Amino acid sequence: MNRRTRGIVAIAAVGMFLAGSGVVGWMVGSGRLGGLRSSIETRIATYQNVLLTVRRERAERPELDRRLSAIVDRSLGSELEAVDSDLRRRLAGLADTSGLRDASVSTLGASVVATPAAREFSRSGSERAFREEPDFAVLSANVSGRGPLEAVIRFLHDLDAAAWVKRVEYVRFDPDAEGRIVALNARISTLFVPGADPGDGIAGAPPTPMHSIDRYQSMIAANPFAFEAEVPEPVVTPVPVKPPPPPRIDPRSRWMLTGVVEGPDGTEAWVRNVQSNETFELPVGGTRRLDRGVELQLEWAEGDIARFRVGDETFRILIGSTLDRPLP
Repeated sequence: MNRRTRGIVAIAAVGMFLAGSGVVGWMVGSGRLGGLRSSIETRIATYQNVLLTVRRERAERPELDRRLSAIVDRSLGSELEAVDSDLRRRLAGLADTSGLRDASVSTLGASVVATPAAREFSRSGSERAFREEPDFAVLSANVSGRGPLEAVIRFLHDLDAAAWVKRVEYVRFDPDAEGRIVALNARISTLFVPGADPGDGIAGAPPTPMHSIDRYQSMIAANPFAFEAEVPEPVVTPVPVKPPPPPRIDPRSRWMLTGVVEGPDGTEAWVRNVQSNETFELPVGGTRRLDRGVELQLEWAEGDIARFRVGDETFRILIGSTLDRPLP
């Protein structure tokens, strides 16, 4: 290689070295090699997400305020004393108009539900008031009374149709020996927002039942709690002949579906033995062994119909019918 060729090679090598150094310097300066650019882009994406979330929540705020106002407007007041008094008055009025006798209403202590946004505010300074602000309060009341089954059903129907906000915690029926008079015990809860006055429409709002009370007339007429006393037949001296073998009786014919109730643990079917008057409550999914090893399971219940399973057989029973008389 002559001197001129070696010079060209040297110049080319220096040029390539300078170009590579420039590229490395540009990448270092732009933050691509050190991860700075990636970190900045991640922060920008986070800020954009926060801004989009705030914009979406601001757009949804009017609808949220409307829904909250609709609940507050159905409450009975903004102070515990007013809500306690109005709740007693309304429950006593429902008991009186439905025909319940010896009605009694008692309220329990109110419980305050703290704001779910407490963790968003500081424990000190100006944000402490927002942290300690309650979300809403719940007041419960016990109602008891007695009367015919029609009066008990009418009380529960009118309670469900009342416009003010409430939740039925539980309902218990306790019929007398003949099943003609039923004692009722129920617990009802209502909520209110301290300091937030409801609208004026709740005071004169008419009841808005989802269903007519006529849907209960068949059950009221059948009265599943009542039963006729068995009259013993006169004693007759039997003829000395060999009796035929006793017929096989379906053990389900001795048990009657008397009610479908929303209990503390969910939906329950109430069943009574038409001969011994023995009763039991069967929750959905629960099983009960009847006579002759028959295993009875409740699969589903709603309104005045319950679906049971015995072995591989499933059947639906109407309230007031024995378990051997399924619906078609």
